[in-house]
Amino acid sequence: MTVYLDHILWGTPDLSAGEKLFEQLSGVKPGKGGIHDGFGTRNSLLSMGEDLFFEIIAPDPAQNLNGNRGGRLAKLAGPGLTALSVRSDDLPAMEAAAKKLGLPVRGPIPGGRTRTDGVRLNWEILYFGEGQDADMIPFAIDWKGSPHPASTTPGGIGFKSVVALHPDSERLSAIYKALGIPVPVLRGDRAGFQAVLTSPRGDITLTTAA
Repeated sequence: MTVYLDHILWGTPDLSAGEKLFEQLSGVKPGKGGIHDGFGTRNSLLSMGEDLFFEIIAPDPAQNLNGNRGGRLAKLAGPGLTALSVRSDDLPAMEAAAKKLGLPVRGPIPGGRTRTDGVRLNWEILYFGEGQDADMIPFAIDWKGSPHPASTTPGGIGFKSVVALHPDSERLSAIYKALGIPVPVLRGDRAGFQAVLTSPRGDITLTTAA
């Protein structure tokens, strides 16, 4: 079971405002992504390399936001890191590892979106844990042969580091190790993530919103 960091999600209650803020911080304009039907979200993207990208994700005002990710993003006070995603072509192995730990698993859940050039992307996702665990355990994605967004998304920024922070870092680290998640876990006063990206305007440190 080989697992890779796939993308970093920076949530914002308003996509346009989030794009403008990130461009101010980095000097790089995000590229348009698409709409996630049924999830209440839409996004903009930036490549950080051949197989890693940065996602600005926000509510889609054209969709029903009740009880979905878009609805949760709409309640944010401002932009912040909301999740990490890892990539694997063996979701059943990750599911088995999670169940061995006693973690609840949702999925695999099919998803997809159509790019602005008309190309359809399809994927399957596994979500792990409940409550705060569900926020802090990266979800796993299998792109099912679709073109990886990092290969077709505008670049201009780079990846330096990402860590998970948690008051019970030993427990979360054990979960990451069992699932093969290649992200360090450090002790923090509250749960969240911290990422450092490179940009034309220097390093950018992003954190989970308070």
